[in-house]
Amino acid sequence: MLVADQTSKVWAMASLPLGQDVTVIPGWLWFRLTSNSGATLGLLGGQNGLFIVVTVLVVAAVAVIVVRGRADGAVGTAALGAIAGGAISNLADRIRLGAVVDFIQVHGWPTDFNLADAGIRLGVVAFVVALLLEWRRGRRPEAAGPRP
Repeated sequence: MLVADQTSKVWAMASLPLGQDVTVIPGWLWFRLTSNSGATLGLLGGQNGLFIVVTVLVVAAVAVIVVRGRADGAVGTAALGAIAGGAISNLADRIRLGAVVDFIQVHGWPTDFNLADAGIRLGVVAFVVALLLEWRRGRRPEAAGPRP
C-alpha cells in the first residue's frame, strides 16, 4: 500500500495541473490534484500535528494487535496491513509536505482521496467483516488467546 500510494502521488504531482479536473471516465472518475491538512471531508483542517500524533498511535495499536495474534486470521491481518500501510503513507505526506496529497474523485463520493485512503477504508471494512465472522462462529475475539 505504501509504495503504490507514494508512487501514485509522485505521478499525480508531476502530471496533474493543481486543482483542475482531468477526466478519466466521463461522468464517473476524475483526477484533481489537491491537498488536505485535515481529516476526511477536510474536517479539522490545519490540524496536521494532531493527525501526525493520531496516526502514530493508530499504527502502534495495529502493530500490537498483529503481534499479539488478535487479527483474526489472514483476512484480519491483511486488513490491518492495509490500514497501517495507508496510514503510514499519509503520515509521510503530512511530515514531508505538511498535508496529504489527494487526486482521485469518483462520482457520488463527497471528497477527493488517494490510494492510501482507499486502503484504509477497505481495510476497516475487511477487519470488521473478519471480526463478525469470528463472532458468528461463536468465538469472541476478545476472549481468544494467541494463535500458533
